[in-house]
Amino acid sequence: MKKIKLDELTWCDAKSNVISMRSVLSFVEKKIKECEIHVGCDSHFISNKCVFAVVVAVYEKGKGGTYFFARAKRDRLTFSNMKIRLLKEAELAIKMADALTPFLDREKISVHLDINPDKQYKSNLVFTSATSWVKSLGYQCIVKPDSWASSWLADYYAK
Repeated sequence: MKKIKLDELTWCDAKSNVISMRSVLSFVEKKIKECEIHVGCDSHFISNKCVFAVVVAVYEKGKGGTYFFARAKRDRLTFSNMKIRLLKEAELAIKMADALTPFLDREKISVHLDINPDKQYKSNLVFTSATSWVKSLGYQCIVKPDSWASSWLADYYAK
């Protein structure tokens, strides 16, 4: 399976203008003192592909915010196992958070996972492993129903 390299993806701003990943990192670097940084990922099956969307949301309290996103398409069969697909979402969100760590402390980055803590939902299969992974790296971990960066923003761009 070909690895998903975040710096090789086509990144866009909130208006869908194509920008570089370097531009995303520069924007975050300029805003770190006054903003919250949230990273998320989601995926959906579309035809014979699994589409992943990675999002970086920058929120300035009382002023609103903006976000950046990128998509990656991979063969559907590679991710037909839900556990593998959900862990890949977590991996991509973590990779993006890692790319931001030269500019700010890990504990200031929130990694949003589209995973439900309620055992009645299928995504709960990876709840403990995915959340432990994120927390072990020093990031804040946010899950459903509060994980808006993955469950809302990334979800929209994965469809």
